[in-house]
Order: sequence, then structure tokens, then C-alpha cells
Amino acid sequence: MLKNFILLVLVLTINLLSYTFFGPNKLEHSVNIIVKPGMRLNEITNVLHSESIISSKLAFKTWVKINRLERDLKYGEFMFKREDSIYEITKKLNKGDYAYRKLTIVEGTYKYDLLSKLKMIDPETQLTLEDIPDEIIANTYKYQVTDKADRILQNIKKFSNDLSFNIWEKRQKSIPLNNISEMYILASIVEKETALKREKPVIAGVFYNRLKSKMRLQSDPTVEFSITLGKKKLDRKLYRKDLKFISEFNTYVNHGLPPSIICFPGIDSLIAVSKPYKSDYKYFVSKNLRGEHFFSTNYKEHLENIRAAKNAK
Repeated sequence: MLKNFILLVLVLTINLLSYTFFGPNKLEHSVNIIVKPGMRLNEITNVLHSESIISSKLAFKTWVKINRLERDLKYGEFMFKREDSIYEITKKLNKGDYAYRKLTIVEGTYKYDLLSKLKMIDPETQLTLEDIPDEIIANTYKYQVTDKADRILQNIKKFSNDLSFNIWEKRQKSIPLNNISEMYILASIVEKETALKREKPVIAGVFYNRLKSKMRLQSDPTVEFSITLGKKKLDRKLYRKDLKFISEFNTYVNHGLPPSIICFPGIDSLIAVSKPYKSDYKYFVSKNLRGEHFFSTNYKEHLENIRAAKNAK
């Protein structure tokens, strides 16, 4: 009994003193630190002290030992805020309250861009372009500083697979697509055609109307991809002769969908393709720098819209 009482008093005393020694820290703003795998208590304490997150090494180490937390301290990246108490600091380290970093796959970018970002995060990665699948959603993803490129890619793939499956299951059953892969391909074209969320379902509907009428999709972005293969942006406007560029991706010379995506589509483009706006539109042309389009049901009206678009510019 006496031993337990002494231990209780000691714990309470240390807890009380910790606030005295530790007190509010001297941080002027939030600070991130990295606890590397294998770091011992002394090393962690030194990092915290060097960043002014704690004011007393002895108080911190005593707190950890008395509360039997040493074996449960996690490694990873942690963010500590101004005036975090000793309890809040050790709780973050103990519970794994990590500070996550962000990797953003911008809508309309391609595999080369993603591979480059993964290599910047993990220079030693052995990933190649062939390891990156087509069915990836352009989005912002979280990762830990200790994550390798393979793990980050696996998380991206899982999110994309789960969400795209959900979108596919809720699609309009009348759309003339056979699988999720084709949904990604058409969504990638829609992604490149417009950045306006409200126009995406309309443009998706135009492409469906063309497919049903056995027309070629005639999408300029597929021509650009035919030339660059996603390795870079085309640093010029398309010429009329480019429309005849021989490539399986060029929808001016081939019927149907390209064999694979021309970029990573965002969520809005996938949803637009799964639930297109129903209309009789078969043509569209950009009408201003805001990315808006004229839509038409026949070629004569389309030519009139082209002239109106040129006059507007």
C-alpha cells in the first residue's frame, strides 16, 4: 500500500512540476519535427528541445518514464502548436497524431508528372512509368514523411479504385460504355475539353451522341496527346495538318475511344461521364477565354457558332 501511495504521489508531483518546468512553450508558430525510426528517448528529447517545443529535457524525460510511455512513442512527422502542454505533446507522440503531407495530382496532368512527384518524395524509388495505372483520379492525397513511393501509389490506387467503382455503379445504365476503363478514357477527354464543372456533363453528352451516330469524336486534346504522348505540353496551337496525325489516340482519324487515357481526370469529369446531360447536341466550340462553349445540334449551326466565337475573340 505504502509503495503504491508513494508512486501515486510521485506521479502527481511530476505531473504538477511538468507544467511548471514545461509550461507554455516558447514557439512563435507551429513547428513540425520528424521522429525517425529507431530514435531513442534521448534523441527525441534533443529534437524537441532544439526546436523550443519543450523547455526542460529532464522534465520531459521524467514525465515519459513515470507515465511509462517510452516504448509507445511513434515515429513519423508531428506538428506542435504554440503553448502545447506536455500532456498534448506526449499524447501526439504516443497516439501517432501525425502531420500529413499532401501530394496533388492536378486535373489534366499525366503519368510523367505523377512519377516525377513520387521521385521527388522518394528519390530511391524503383517505380517506372509502367507501374502507374491509367485508372487514377486527379485529387489531393495525404501521406506521411516516412512513406515510400510504393506505399503512396498504393493508397492513391485504392482511393481511385474505390471511388470510381462507386461512380460506375451509380451511372446512367444507358451510357454506351462497357467498363470502368472506358469511363476513365472518356472522362480524360472531357477533362481536357473544359475546366467548367457545369459544362462537363454537356460535353460528355455530346460525345455520347457522336458515338451513337457513328461519328468520330474529333477531340483536339486527343490530337495534342498523339503528338506529345503526355511528356510535355504542346507549345503551339494545333495546325490543320495536325488533325491528320497518324496515331491510335487521334480521334479525328479513328472512330470510337482512344486505347487509354490522355490525362488523369478529376472526380467531376468521371461523374459527368457517368451521368451525362441528355441533349441533341453534336458539336461545340470555345466561345471565350473563360472556357465557355457554344453548343449546336447540326453542322450548319456549328459553323455559325465558330464565326460567332471568332468575332467574340
